[in-house]
This record gives sequence, structure tokens and C-alpha cells, in this order.
Amino acid sequence: MKQVILLLILGIIVSNLQAQVPNEDILGTSAEGVSEETFENWLQIQSNPIDINRVDYESLSGLGILSTIQLKAFFDYRKSFGPFVSIYELQSIPAFNLDVLKKLAPFITCGQEINSLGRDLKLAKSWLLLRFSQTLEEKKGFSLPTKTSTVRYANSPVKSLLRYKYANPKNLSVGFTIEKDEGENNWTDFTSFHLQIQNKGILKNLIIGDYQLQMGQGLATGGGFSLGKSAETILFTRKPTLGGRPYTSTLESGFFRGVLANFQWRKWEGLGFISHVSRDANQLEPDSLGVVSVSSLQTSGFHRTTSEIADKNALLETNLGGGISYQSEFSRIGMMLQYTNFDKPILKANKTYNQYEFAGVQNILMSFYYNYTLSFAQVFGEITRSNSGGYGAVLGAIGSLNRRWDMSLLFRKFTPDFHSFYGNAFSENTRNINETGIYWGVKFMPSRRWQWTAYVDYFYFPWYKYLVDKPRTQGFETLLKLNYQPSKVSRISGQLRLENKEENFSWKESYLENNKTKTRTITEVTPRYRWTFNSYYSNKLTSNISIQSRISGSAFKFKQQNATYGWAISQDAKWSKGAWSLAARIAYFSTQDYDNRQYTYEQDVQYAFSFPAYYGRGWRYYSVLSYDINKNLTFWLRWARTDYINQETVGSGLDEIPVPHRSDVKAQIRWVF
Repeated sequence: MKQVILLLILGIIVSNLQAQVPNEDILGTSAEGVSEETFENWLQIQSNPIDINRVDYESLSGLGILSTIQLKAFFDYRKSFGPFVSIYELQSIPAFNLDVLKKLAPFITCGQEINSLGRDLKLAKSWLLLRFSQTLEEKKGFSLPTKTSTVRYANSPVKSLLRYKYANPKNLSVGFTIEKDEGENNWTDFTSFHLQIQNKGILKNLIIGDYQLQMGQGLATGGGFSLGKSAETILFTRKPTLGGRPYTSTLESGFFRGVLANFQWRKWEGLGFISHVSRDANQLEPDSLGVVSVSSLQTSGFHRTTSEIADKNALLETNLGGGISYQSEFSRIGMMLQYTNFDKPILKANKTYNQYEFAGVQNILMSFYYNYTLSFAQVFGEITRSNSGGYGAVLGAIGSLNRRWDMSLLFRKFTPDFHSFYGNAFSENTRNINETGIYWGVKFMPSRRWQWTAYVDYFYFPWYKYLVDKPRTQGFETLLKLNYQPSKVSRISGQLRLENKEENFSWKESYLENNKTKTRTITEVTPRYRWTFNSYYSNKLTSNISIQSRISGSAFKFKQQNATYGWAISQDAKWSKGAWSLAARIAYFSTQDYDNRQYTYEQDVQYAFSFPAYYGRGWRYYSVLSYDINKNLTFWLRWARTDYINQETVGSGLDEIPVPHRSDVKAQIRWVF
């Protein structure tokens, strides 16, 4: 009877379900402020779907899709009715709806599917992916050297990627990644490999090769997907403890390379790891004693010019750590110790804002973390201390007051001398250092058609920052988003965000000296404001055709000057029939300066992403074509072009193109076997 009911549900909803990344729901209508690492981690989750019959509370909550009430309902249902027979059975849970299932679909699988519903629901044991991309116009870095400009890129403008993965969701994963950026000399410039074994007696997880680690709230190790402040104002406030995960990204920093072992005995869990990896770094000239130091770590991953190649693998980093935790079904308490050592001392530039930055060859972190889940709320926190004496702390709570109201509250404090190289806790700064803040988020759903979300975040920086020549500065950020869904196939949303920070503002001032008029530069730390607006409309016109429309705008000003403005408008359309799928966009943008650049997420080939900044004046077009050659082989082709108005070149430095347009092509093929 359970299977018959399930089949009836499938017949109703399968035509409306599209297993794709829910970018608009999570990002809002803009990708502004979202790092490349965030997108890569997101894509890693999508390429490693979790089994809903085996998933634990931390992993499922880590997707950032289900509320506290929905999480409890999921585990209560599984406990009462046994294993799921399909992901579509989630519709039987009262707290779930079709919209929730559409968001979950790209990230979940079920080991007991009762029938085949297309390739997206089949768990592929192995897949091989090959991708090539290139900018069609010649950049300065690929042109012939001149007498006044001799620095050039080392090799061809083609960027390539090769990925392989074998996965058995119960206990085994093996894979590798090989990547070459444009201009690099070696097609194996970056290589990554992992072997993962799971659920072998008390051995819960063993990873050999490259991996990420996420424990507590990410103060010591935060290597997982999290957007922080976004249109999802509740769920990403808290980070789940996910432990170790294989690293399959093309980013060439932010991962461990070595061995990680995770053991579980009843409710106790132990973790140990060791990592030995070379990092790109900018080396300084030897001092009077012949000691070579590095001034900074390089994270771009580019090795195209003589100087970039010289920075490659210049610093050897060793990490050693472990931890222990006690957990029940809905709670966890644990502690962790991490030791980091460099083979060369790190010595930052002698600037005021660097006074409390890390210096030396070793760092030790000791961390204590906890989370406890009630029927309607979760409380969580982490406190971490580095051997400098600095500390970081995150304390928070998220909860569902009822089916209509969700709220979150988070306090964080990172002292100026707190040092964490793999930290990625909730913060305003890119790194968890020199910041105190309090965040309040709310989500209200008066009906299934209407939803509004909002947050207010206040932050304070006790010490100097880069381009902020004053201590004890502060600011705030607030967001409001309204979402209306008039039908199952259409949606309208609008988002408004205001950000206020104190930053350096410089201007020229004239003065008299010896009866001569001279000018000098005056710099003052002053408030600056940025308003952004985004609106979005989507509709599925027929079973094969859907459209999306976007309008965005912004205003930027310092206290002493007039505001500058920017805006963009875009129209998307998608068509699919049988083995074919085609998505396309046309956009127009006009911005007065780079401060008003407009970010809009673009569709890309599978397991890739694109969110360029539109600035200046011009037109943007792209199209993505995909074709299922057979049930095992799929091909993608993407073309994108930007035409600029009233400018003669595109880009700067070695990336400069001597014409007012840029065109990019990308081809990808995936073989599932």
C-alpha cells in the first residue's frame, strides 16, 4: 500500500520537479559577496548526494534547506515508518511540500528507489568529466612581448579540467581532479586525489588524500558549504559538524592533504588527522642571517608568469590535530586541538593594521563546541583560542516559533590577535579576526504563497583594517526580501539591502605656500553607504519553456560626496525537450563606477558556475546547450559575450583585451558508467 500511494504522488509531481541547484532561493537574486570557495563547496555537495536513509541530523541540517520543525519531522517519520523507498516519499511528511522537495532534490538520493524515474534519480557508480574553456579574444598576456612590456603568460589560453569519481554511497569513494588554468604551462598544474572508506565497524570515516574538515561553528576548521549572510536569513546562521569530507574542488588552497580517521563507539566519536601540503607564497629576500620569510600566502592558484611560478609551492605547511565528542540524536558536545607548522616564518608588511597579524612558524588552536536541539529550536556555540592568546567565540540560536515564524540570533567575537588559517565562521570580514558583531534574522510565512525574510547585523572592528586608518570603527547591514508564489510554476521576489561601513575617503585640497598654490591629499575615515535592489520573476509557460526576468540596481556614496548609481536588466529563457536543453540570456547594464557593479548568477555547464560583475555600460549574452547523447553520455556547450559601450578595451594588465568586447566558450562532456 505504501508503494501504491507513492506512485500516485509521483504521477502528480514528477513533471514539476527539476533537480537543479536552487540558486535563487538561497542566493536571493544576487551573487554579490559569494566567494568562489562557497560555490565550489556547494557543487561538491551536489556531486556527492546524501542517502536519506543513512543521513544524520548534522549532515541534513548542513544543506541549509530544512527548518528545525522540518528536520524533526523528517527523523520522526523515518523512525516511525522505516526506510524511505524514494526521495518522493518526503511528500508524505506533513511539514514538507513540493517547494522543499525541489530544493532538496539536487543533494539527496535514496538507496531503495522502487523504479527508475530518469537519469537524475539513478545513482551513478562512476563518472568521468572533461571540460575545456577559452576566451576567444587575445589578451595582452598571450601577445608578443615588446621592448617596454616583456612579461607574458607561459602557455596557451585554454583552460582544462578532468574529473573522475567512483562512489558507493555505503562505504567507498575514489576520485581525482586535474586542472590547468589559462596561461599555465603544465596541463597537470593542479592535481587532487582522494580515497574514502566509511562505516567499517567502529571506523566511521577514513580519507586518504585531499580533504576538508568542518567542526563546530567553523572557528578552527570550517571547510564546508555555508553562505553566511544571505537571503536565507535563518538556516545558514548555524554551521553543522560534518567532520571530514573528500576535497574535489579546483581551488588550490583551503584543503588538507594527508590522512583523516574518524572512529565511533556508541555515542562517542574520535577524530585524528595529519596533513602535509605545499602552499603558494610570496617569498622575501633573505635577511642578514640568511633566513627566508614569506610575506603572504597566495590563493589565486595561477602559475602563468615568472613571478607566479616562483611563488608556487614556496611554503610547506604541516597540520596535526584531533578531537573527541559525545553525541545523542539531537545534541553534540566536543573539543578539538590543531597544530600548524610552516617551514618558513611568515612576516607581514610593517603596517599598523598588521600589528596583531600572525607572525612566525607555528600556531596552536584549542576549540570547544556544542549544539543542542529542542523540538522547536537549536542552541549552538564554539570558543577557540590560538597560542597568541587571542580567541574567537560564536554563540547562537535558531528556532521555529510556529509554522509561520522562524528566527535566529547570533553573537560573535574575534579578537585582533586570533589566528585561524582554516576558519570560516559566520562573520562580516573575510577572515575571522578583529570583529565583534550581533545578528538577528527572521522569516515569516503567512501562507504558502507569501514569504518574507529579513536580517539586521551590527559589527564593530576594534583595530585598524586595510584601507581603514582608524581603530574602533563600526557599521551595520540590513536586508529585506519578499517572495510571492502565485502558482506552482511562477514566482515573484524583491530584495533590498543597505550596508554601512566606515572606510578611508580621500580628496584633493588646495593650499598656499610661499605665495604658490599647491595641492595635497587628505584622507579621512568616514561612513560609506551602499544600497542594492534586486527583483526576480519566473514562470513556466509550457511543459518545455520557462522564463526568468531580473532587474537590479544600486547606489553608492561616501558621506562627503554625491551618490553614484548603477543598474542592470536581464531576460532569461529555457527550453527543454527530450535529450535537448537550451538556456539563454540577454542583459543590459549601466553603472557609473566599479562600486556599483551588478552581480547576477548565470547558468553554466553542470558542476560549474558563473557570477561575473557587470560594470560600465554594455550588453551581456550567453547560451548553454546540453544534449544527452545516450543514457551514459551528456554534452554541454556554453557561449558568453559582453559588448561594452564607449570604451576601447576590456580588462587591465595582462588580461587587457584591445577591443570593446569579450567572448568565452566552454565545452564539457560527462560519461557515466
